[in-house]
Amino acid sequence: MKTLSIFALVICSMHVVVPYDAASIFQEEKSLVMYGRVTFVPNFKIPTAYGARLTVTLQDTSLADAPAKAIVRTSRKAVRFPIPFTIQYSPSRVSNRSSYSLSVTIKNNKNELLYINNVHTKVIPLGEKRTKSIDVPVISVKQTSSTSNKKEWPELVGKKGEEAVKIIKKETGFDNVVIVKQESPITLDYRTDRVRVFVDANGIVVTAPTIG
Repeated sequence: MKTLSIFALVICSMHVVVPYDAASIFQEEKSLVMYGRVTFVPNFKIPTAYGARLTVTLQDTSLADAPAKAIVRTSRKAVRFPIPFTIQYSPSRVSNRSSYSLSVTIKNNKNELLYINNVHTKVIPLGEKRTKSIDVPVISVKQTSSTSNKKEWPELVGKKGEEAVKIIKKETGFDNVVIVKQESPITLDYRTDRVRVFVDANGIVVTAPTIG
């Protein structure tokens, strides 16, 4: 019995040493999140282009004479401004001693550049003053069907109203494209993201659909 008691005491006094790699599994680093919106100032609620995608990159711009170093990148559909985004990153990949900024691009389904932020967008990824939310304005570098001067579709006169709606939605990215029966009462407000398609009793487009 005395031998068993001594053995139990030795076991209880032992310390379990967890290897460093194993300990890191139990202490998984918590990611930080930065929220934002991409805006287009000339027309705040304009659509982008059919099939467009937004890419936001958190980058290290500490070295003035060297290319920016991408820390993390996120991508999503870009339907209409303002476009919300969320970028998630690991604290161990950034430092208080470095400078960081956001790079924003929007490209169409042909991978052609449509919009870009042409002004340095500084962010602080760590500490009490870290950037938690931000608006990033962009400029247009290539005209699309939605940023061009096209405001009406005379070529759709004589087509079925449903077909005209599909065409206009595809070209503009608008959600608010509605069929209106000829001579029906309508509101007189003007909206840059709306197209009314006037049809006759047979559902045929009778006048050129226009933005408004």
